[in-house]
Amino acid sequence: MDKLFDIYQTIKDDFCALTTYKLRGESIEIITPFSTLNNKFVSVFIKELKGKFIISDAGWTDLNYYNVDISEESDDIIERIFTYYQQSFGILTTSDKAGTLHYYKTCSNPKDIPTNVYDLANFVVGAVNSMGIRYKDEKEEKERETFRKDANTFLKVNYNDNVKLQKSLDDFKNIRFNALITRNSDIYLISYVTGSSSYYFTNDLRKTIVNFEISEKSKYRDFIREKVSIINDKADGYHPEKLSSMMDLLNEKVTREPIKWTEKERILEII
Repeated sequence: MDKLFDIYQTIKDDFCALTTYKLRGESIEIITPFSTLNNKFVSVFIKELKGKFIISDAGWTDLNYYNVDISEESDDIIERIFTYYQQSFGILTTSDKAGTLHYYKTCSNPKDIPTNVYDLANFVVGAVNSMGIRYKDEKEEKERETFRKDANTFLKVNYNDNVKLQKSLDDFKNIRFNALITRNSDIYLISYVTGSSSYYFTNDLRKTIVNFEISEKSKYRDFIREKVSIINDKADGYHPEKLSSMMDLLNEKVTREPIKWTEKERILEII
C-alpha cells in the first residue's frame, strides 16, 4: 500500500496537483484532471507485475465506462482516430478472458510513470471523445482559430524570428506550447487560454496548468525565464466568477499573473 501511495505522490508531484487516487487491491486508480466531452474525469490504473509497471485503462474505454452516446455511423472514422492516437502516444493493446480490450503502456523505471500516465490519459480523452462526435463544434473552432491567429500575429509582430509557434521542449515532445520565445539562452513559454463555453475554457485552463507543471521537470527548466498564460477575456466561455479556483491554481504554475488579451501590451513589459 505504501508503495502504491508513493507512486501516486510521484505522479501528483510530477504531473498535476489536481490528480487524485483510489486504491484498487493490488492496483491504484489515478484520477487525472483530464475530462471527456461529457464531463467524466479520465482514470488510469497502475500495477506492478514481474518487475514492470503496467499503466492501463482497465478496459474502461472498450466497455464505454465513460457513458458516451456512440455515433455508430462514424465507425470507420473512429477506428482511424483510435489508430492515430495509439501510434502518437505509443499505446499497446491486450484482451482479457471476457474479450474486453485494454489499452496500456509499460515501463521499468518508476520515474517514467508520470509521463506514461500523461500519454495514456491523453489517448483516452481523444479516443473517448471521438466515439461521440457527430458534427464539428463550429463555434468553438471559430473561437479558437480566431484567437490563435490574433495572438500569433501579435507575438510575431513584436518578436519576429525569436518566436516559434506550436513548439515543444525537446525532452517533452508530447507537450506543445502555443508559442516559445527565445532570447539568448532564455526561454519564454507562452500558452493561450480560450473557449466558446465554460466547458472548453475550463479544459484549456486544465491543459495549461498541466503543461506548465510538467515543464518544471524539463532539463531546460533552469533556462525557462518566464511562463506566461494569455487569457482570452473576450471569449464567450470566460466567466471569472466560475473560474476563481482554477485561476488560483494557474497562478501557482506561472511566473506572472495571467495576462488578459485586452491587456496584451503587458507582455511587452515582461519579454
